[in-house]
Amino acid sequence: MSKKGRENFDKAQKAWQERQLGEAIILFEKVLAENPKSYDTNMRLAQIYDLQRNADLTKKYYTAAVSIKPDAPQSATAFQWLGRYYFQSERYDSAQVFFENAFKLFPPKSSLSRLAEKSIISSKFAREAIKSPLNIEKRSMGDTVNFLRTQYFPAMTADNETLIFTGLTENRDENIYISRRSKDSWDTPEEISPAINTINNEGTCSVSADGRTLVFTACNRPDGYGSCDLYISQKEGSDWSAPVNLGQQVNTRDWESQPSLSADGHTLYFASERKDGQGKRDIWVSVLDEKRQWGAPKNLGPAINTSDDENAPFIHANGRTLFYASNGLPGMGGFDIFVSQKIDTVWSAAKNLGYPINTASEQVGLFIASDGRTAYYTDDTSDRGKGRSLLYSFEVPESLQNIIVPARYAKGKVTDKKTGRPLASEIDLFDLKTQQKVGAFSSDSKTGSFLTVLNKGGEYAFYVSKAGYLFKSLSFSVSDSVSFVDLEIPLEAIEKDRAEVLNNIFFQTGKYELDEKSKVELDKMADFLTRNKSIKIEISGHTDDVGSDGENMELSRRRAQSVQEYLHKSGIATERISSRGYGETKPVAGNDSDENRQRNRRIEWRIL
Repeated sequence: MSKKGRENFDKAQKAWQERQLGEAIILFEKVLAENPKSYDTNMRLAQIYDLQRNADLTKKYYTAAVSIKPDAPQSATAFQWLGRYYFQSERYDSAQVFFENAFKLFPPKSSLSRLAEKSIISSKFAREAIKSPLNIEKRSMGDTVNFLRTQYFPAMTADNETLIFTGLTENRDENIYISRRSKDSWDTPEEISPAINTINNEGTCSVSADGRTLVFTACNRPDGYGSCDLYISQKEGSDWSAPVNLGQQVNTRDWESQPSLSADGHTLYFASERKDGQGKRDIWVSVLDEKRQWGAPKNLGPAINTSDDENAPFIHANGRTLFYASNGLPGMGGFDIFVSQKIDTVWSAAKNLGYPINTASEQVGLFIASDGRTAYYTDDTSDRGKGRSLLYSFEVPESLQNIIVPARYAKGKVTDKKTGRPLASEIDLFDLKTQQKVGAFSSDSKTGSFLTVLNKGGEYAFYVSKAGYLFKSLSFSVSDSVSFVDLEIPLEAIEKDRAEVLNNIFFQTGKYELDEKSKVELDKMADFLTRNKSIKIEISGHTDDVGSDGENMELSRRRAQSVQEYLHKSGIATERISSRGYGETKPVAGNDSDENRQRNRRIEWRIL
């Protein structure tokens, strides 16, 4: 290099150090005009243009630099940058070559070496993924829903009737919005509630299957523990309660955000930067205990979390399929969406969802409907020219549907049978096959409505109870062809001669010995009588018309007596229960079909 060239280089270096980038560029260019093979000058110009986010010129000068000194240790960063440039351009063969050159030059076992190694694997993955794209067609959810420049993190109730999402206004105010399905379209979104949205930022929310429990992120609130905390609000009728901080078990001085509630609202997944994780941001889980307190969060471990960032968890309504975003695993670039299945208490190895669900852009915030057929997420690539983040949906491809066990649900309304008035009631859900309790929830005090997800077994028992009313039992089954059950449940007030059927009492044909499956129902009956000590009841047995009148009368009497004896053994005083058989004399349906005969074969209890 000439004396003049050295002077220009030194002046350019000084300008660079003083961040006078324009002057530095002019002087470095003068050096190159005299000495095009100056490695240091090409490297420095590439670094300047990278700072200015001029990708084309950064590429030009890094390419020149690595051609001059391909084995120089300083060339490792240039190779890594070029690899990323070609990767984002979806030129994965070229990207792999540059990443491999970077890997050779970075110090072994360093963080940069591990990054280059992961980038090589991602290049190979992306090349194969793009050769075998998933058959999906992303569709915008329309201008009605996408009414802001930026909307993201969609969530939905299990019946797919209510959509909740986060939107960013022109004033950079992050709020939560709600829209309801109207036939085949969505109504105009509204702010969810003045009790929730404030002049500060609220967003990245999750809702329980019934739409009555909301957990969301809010930052820098007076009652906060850190930068961003998780808050919870409950809905009664159309009103949301004042949000409550989830407390110092869940929230810390660090960042907590991006919640995902299980269908029953009892398990909470979220992203956090808290200590003792696997890396930077990790996925954690907290469970609601019997005292309605959130337990100490547990890290989901190395099957899910990496040394880099994981965020945006979404637990499907089936309770076992977890989707989340990670930039620490091989993928299409940046954050990709992955899926893992919970088997007993263990999470399976995460699997990349593939192209084009994942692309070179960042993908976060996936939501899949309870039936496993439709996905909703944010995409900023389809409208790249507009610079917008919009909500899109697509039909879940068959290969992904095959690993998502669809969730079915029961919904309905509890009312006073006489007045039709909505009732708040406690509801217990049992799996009839295992006799295990699989759910406990309540109906809305203002509307009487309820919704619960059905994830275990196909035969269920429902027990509905409210002080001052006869408890009601129902039984139903859900087949593969039915996605939901609609139940209208009228409750009888505790008054003389009011009666209910015990729908989950089982006997073998022609026998009067109680089946073991009857125990749950009879224990519920005993509990009701224990809580209502002044009540006396009659247990009555009824049959269909198959068999002789005398045999049916005797069978119905013995069956009613079996129930009476069980309740006596459960501590209910003898004088409070009488029993009687009515045989086939009081049918509730014609004995003209198997279904109607089954209705006639019943055990009733009546207030005396």
